[in-house]
Amino acid sequence: MLRYAFSVCCMAVVVASAASANDIEVIYTEIAGSPTAVVPGAKDAVGDPAFAEWSAIEDLSISPDGAEWMVKGRTNQGSSLDSILVLGAGTSGNAFAQDGQPFQGGVTGELYDFFDSPGPASWNELGEIGFSARARGGDSAVFEKVVTYIGGVHTIVLQMGDDALGLVDNPVGSSGDEKFGNSIASVFLLNDGATLGFVNTPITNCHSSRYPAFFMGDTSFRQSGISPIDGEVWDSFGLSDAGGTPDGAHWFAEGDTENANTAIDLILAVDDDIVLQEGSPVAGSGVTLADIFFTRMLTNGDWFSRGDDPSDNDWAVRNGVLVAKTGDEIAAGEHWTAVFSAFTGNRLGDWLLAGSTDIGDANTDNVLTLNGTLVLAREGDALDVDGDGSFDDDAFIASFQPNDMFLTDDMKVYMLLTLRNSAGSGIGDAFVRLAIPSACNPCDTNCDGSVNGFDIDPLVELLTGGGTPCSSCAGDVNADGSVNGFDVDGFVAALSGGSC
Repeated sequence: MLRYAFSVCCMAVVVASAASANDIEVIYTEIAGSPTAVVPGAKDAVGDPAFAEWSAIEDLSISPDGAEWMVKGRTNQGSSLDSILVLGAGTSGNAFAQDGQPFQGGVTGELYDFFDSPGPASWNELGEIGFSARARGGDSAVFEKVVTYIGGVHTIVLQMGDDALGLVDNPVGSSGDEKFGNSIASVFLLNDGATLGFVNTPITNCHSSRYPAFFMGDTSFRQSGISPIDGEVWDSFGLSDAGGTPDGAHWFAEGDTENANTAIDLILAVDDDIVLQEGSPVAGSGVTLADIFFTRMLTNGDWFSRGDDPSDNDWAVRNGVLVAKTGDEIAAGEHWTAVFSAFTGNRLGDWLLAGSTDIGDANTDNVLTLNGTLVLAREGDALDVDGDGSFDDDAFIASFQPNDMFLTDDMKVYMLLTLRNSAGSGIGDAFVRLAIPSACNPCDTNCDGSVNGFDIDPLVELLTGGGTPCSSCAGDVNADGSVNGFDVDGFVAALSGGSC
């Protein structure tokens, strides 16, 4: 919900407005030859600075306070140097780790190979970073590694081949010799700066029915085939579908149970409670869950999940409450259709939802909304790629990339977009920032629009005694609606320098 309230300031003109594509700042793109395509801090094979451009912008992570971000992608340098992480703040960054460069904290000769998905980094509440990556050039038995970055120092906390503790093997008597395998994902760093949560599969010296497992540090936290969940038993965990809060108080995991009925075994659990389950109503609604596509948890424990029903219509749930579904109205004459592509929010209650609508134009029917009704950006919006203040770069929003979207507490959206030109041809992806001036307008009490930031509602209420709008009153000189015969257009224009 919007958290802005009306105050006496609304009796004066306030310059603020809802966000639009004009407010989008382009940070990086895959448009060859553009300044935004340059990868900052890229190096060549011997470690010298090298000119490189983005060939793929793939994943994005943001720190809890919105102060830092990490982008994962690939450059045009070739397969032995192309994978890269860029760490930044605001609208600028620099290379953090790169394929072909020495693996920081590793042994001599060990190089970065690639960086794990879906999130390239995780921050705790102290601003410390955790991530996982694959190495090459060292010991081939220990190439998967979990790393912290604290005070400028990279430390390998654990790696493939290390002892994986607290597991139960099958048969049980075989337990005790299990070791971490080669796939680690869903990494998140706890506030102690040393413990990371993650999912690992396979697990060496362990029966396949006993992995994947969800770990906290080197010790099993929840294990396939062993750990109970709401009267059932976990059968598996999604490798990229788990997470938790840095204080260790909350966690989530997607996966399935050992229920013999495979039509109802898919679940999302939060803090050992099944909150969404295949074949069951979504958050107590009339919508039946068929699949879960993505879940995210914030540092305060708020969680966001989206998926679809048996008819492939989509739904979005925040903290166990259904906030949007296919068919819901966004604005007059426009409703959500069957595809939600991204869903997230901040710790203050605001949420973002991107998806397709029934507007009837295939070139403009993907939108990004705030709290389900305010359209922040739309497919077809032009972008100022080079930042010169003009929209003359032949670059337009084509779509909002799934899951790579974040909303900070100070109302900034960081996200990945797919772009196209005026001919409709794809021109690659972009990493952008959108600052929402004031989530509608601090003085727009019902979020139905304003003029140059001036909300007319309280003033019209005051002048007319709270009448209802009409469209054929004598005082409505331009026939666009008035209140009790009082036409507000000229008055508001005089106050605010704008027009309705």
